[in-house]
Amino acid sequence: MTSNSLTSALRETLALFEQSGTPLTTTEIADCLELGRRSTYDRLDRLVNHGRLETKKVGANARVWWRPTEPQTEDEGFNAWPTTVESLVDDVLSRVDVGVFVLDEDFEVAWASEAVERYFGIDRSQLVGREKPELVESTVAPVIDNAERFTERVLATYEQETGTERFECRVTSGDGREERWLEHRSGPIESGPYAGGRVEVYYDVTYRKRRERKLRENRAQYETIVDTVEDGIYAVNEEMEFVVVNDGFCELTGYDREELLGSHVSMVHDNDKIMPRVESKLQTVIDTDRESARIELDIRTKSGEKVPCESRFALFPLEGSYGRCGVVRDVSDRLEREQKLQRRIRQQKSITKLGRQALEVRDIDTLLTEATRQVANTLGNDYCKILDLDADADELLLRQGVGWHDGIVGSATVSAVADDSQAAHTLRTDQPVVVSDLETETRFSGPDLLREHDVRSGISTIVGPSDDPWGILGTHDTAAKSFSTHDVNFVQSVANILASAIARHADERELVRQRERLAALNSLNEVVRETTDVVINQSTREEIEETVCEFLAKSDSYSFAWVGDVDTTSKRVNVRTKAGTKGYLDDIVISVDPNDERSNGPTGRAFKTGEIQTTQNIDQDPSHDPWREHIEAHEFRSSAAIPIIHEDAIYGVLNVYSKRLNAFEGEERAVVEQLGEIIGHAIAATERKRALMSDDVIEIAFQIPDVFEALNAESNQNGRISFDHMMPIEDERYLLYGSATGDAIDNVRSIVEQLPYWESVSFHDEGKKTDFEAQLSNPPVLSVVASAGGSIKQAVIEDGDYNITVHVAPTADIRQITKTIEETYPMAQLLKHRQVTRRDNTTNRIQRVLRNQLTERQRTALEAAYHAGFFQWPRETTGEGVAESLGVSPPTFHQHLRKAEQKVFDHLLSPVLPTQPPSPRTE
Repeated sequence: MTSNSLTSALRETLALFEQSGTPLTTTEIADCLELGRRSTYDRLDRLVNHGRLETKKVGANARVWWRPTEPQTEDEGFNAWPTTVESLVDDVLSRVDVGVFVLDEDFEVAWASEAVERYFGIDRSQLVGREKPELVESTVAPVIDNAERFTERVLATYEQETGTERFECRVTSGDGREERWLEHRSGPIESGPYAGGRVEVYYDVTYRKRRERKLRENRAQYETIVDTVEDGIYAVNEEMEFVVVNDGFCELTGYDREELLGSHVSMVHDNDKIMPRVESKLQTVIDTDRESARIELDIRTKSGEKVPCESRFALFPLEGSYGRCGVVRDVSDRLEREQKLQRRIRQQKSITKLGRQALEVRDIDTLLTEATRQVANTLGNDYCKILDLDADADELLLRQGVGWHDGIVGSATVSAVADDSQAAHTLRTDQPVVVSDLETETRFSGPDLLREHDVRSGISTIVGPSDDPWGILGTHDTAAKSFSTHDVNFVQSVANILASAIARHADERELVRQRERLAALNSLNEVVRETTDVVINQSTREEIEETVCEFLAKSDSYSFAWVGDVDTTSKRVNVRTKAGTKGYLDDIVISVDPNDERSNGPTGRAFKTGEIQTTQNIDQDPSHDPWREHIEAHEFRSSAAIPIIHEDAIYGVLNVYSKRLNAFEGEERAVVEQLGEIIGHAIAATERKRALMSDDVIEIAFQIPDVFEALNAESNQNGRISFDHMMPIEDERYLLYGSATGDAIDNVRSIVEQLPYWESVSFHDEGKKTDFEAQLSNPPVLSVVASAGGSIKQAVIEDGDYNITVHVAPTADIRQITKTIEETYPMAQLLKHRQVTRRDNTTNRIQRVLRNQLTERQRTALEAAYHAGFFQWPRETTGEGVAESLGVSPPTFHQHLRKAEQKVFDHLLSPVLPTQPPSPRTE
């Protein structure tokens, strides 16, 4: 073997280099050979000594290697072929693992190497003398993958007598041969015994091909991993242009891969600021033999957004030069976590400091000021405020704060009830209210105070318990921002500290106020209980009103009370009943005329609005100015005007006065308001009872000519419509039962279409006379008659004219009923207005008894079932249908109906009817 002969290990290493001279690093060769760097270096150094490789040092400790371009032509080796086969066998061919065919000038096999047998599975002794073209087609080609292509290329060298021909082929396994890759080389023999022939050489390149395949697989795997990694991976050349980017880098920057490749790195970061730092880091890597460096920078995305990132990078050889590759990771979350941690630490320190100050500071306003300053500074917000709730005025005073315009703190107020107020919403919410952007907020629009200060975001929370708040702590910023749970908890913690401090400083005052309030509530509850018991057993309205006023005046919590109603002619309030007034009402004039200033007091407002009106501090309420002299003489401080209401009817107003400030707020107000409802219900029940028990009634009869024209409703002016029975169900809704002749059914439908309070109608057994059931909502005439305890004696529309007759008690407000009918039907003509005596027959007496025995729900169920045809045979409706009309479930309807039937049968079938009706019952 000559000095340049290579071992198999060196040949294996040399096979990794291509003829093109592409340099490889020691690390790359070591990875391919799966050897250590030192062993790889030794092999490479020996190949340099053999003249097969060249090398160059790069950087401080790195080196690259490449295969030099061979100066000789590829034909040169074949042209130098020895002149005798014996010398070839002796000197070279028998000693190397190469398949060789020597062909004479007739292209017959003159000699074949031993390797031919192993490569192709051919007996070498049978090859000599055979024509090579025939041998290729019959014997060699069949064991080659893509035999047709192989045959075509080999035979072409014979036919065209070309020079050196070089290509690769794959031998398939089978019949004792192994799968392998061979590199075919052939060339003409120009001298010697076989001149005119050819030499075909097959080199086994299986190892190289497998290494190449492995390299390709590794590269594909590497590229897959690179593209799969969420972090951004990049590589740039010496000109700082991107040559490689993965999907993660594209996603991070917002650019497509095509946009990045070939572009300068300044596309994604500030080159002037970043590159000096990068070069400094790289020099440190070279000087210290470190593998990589790290730097933090802002990546500029395609949209212009800056993303904080960390980049780890290193040098790598790139086509005879060096580039830079690295991994970029978005560290926004990490930085945010670090900032949140620092923020939590600041918040905890602030809470600790404020808690200590809450124990030491005696002036509550000093503590509030310090709290607003610490909250604003800790959260980095522009504003912070403490709102002090004034429940009487439904507003909150900006008591202390930081950041607000001059003159705002101590004077500005915000509504505690307005829909657009964040403060009002906070008071209605158990949890802190967080606003990220007021411009997109849907729960409220924001009061003027916030908008005048360009507020966009903030947190507000109640100071004190949510059911009895002292005020609100709020912090705001002019920028839209998100607040973390820790931020919200911090604000809530400060609010809790303030609530504890405020409660501690006000304990004594609060205890006194609570004692007074408790005494008033106990007294009022006792009055309500006793009043409720008494009014139920009284027989007249006057007795009920007198009882209420006397009980209230005798209590320790109130000074006096009186009940008034309105004279519709003078529009002034008449005193019906009074107790404990001591002459206060002697010269008092109260009006309900909107043009009279004496209608602006609590009593006038209660009549006009139908809602309770309270004055918590009469001395500061200008609506009491018309009676100021009388007020000062009687020394009361607060008052309540409670409407006595049942359904839509206002019977009057109960006025109660107290020497206490803020006497009618919170629970006390609710109880007093309930008292008005109790009295109203009792009076209504009494009026109905009197109307039913009395033999004397007022009969009012009206005729409305051409009622359909008055209603702007279409009508054929024919037929008869009778409204037979009306009954209330719930929520100011009524059921009306009637009948219509066949030619009047369309007229009923026209009424439903025209009148908004006629909600629906259903018909039964259409024919000559058809029954119908209508659902009405707050019908004006029927409602006022029902609220007065009256009844519709007759209501008929015949040939277009509407005749209606009403029976009410002599004490009922006849004027109001007449006024309502005339307003509803301007063409109405009063036909009768007289007092009549009802016949005292058995049916009427039984009806009276049953009305007193049946509860309202039982009576409603019985009447609805009767008029709906439930008791007809066959039934005109089902229990489910009646229940649906009443708006109750079928089981509930049947339960009330069975109880009503039981009571009816008890009275009908008992031997003797009771001579005195029992007291009314409620359910």
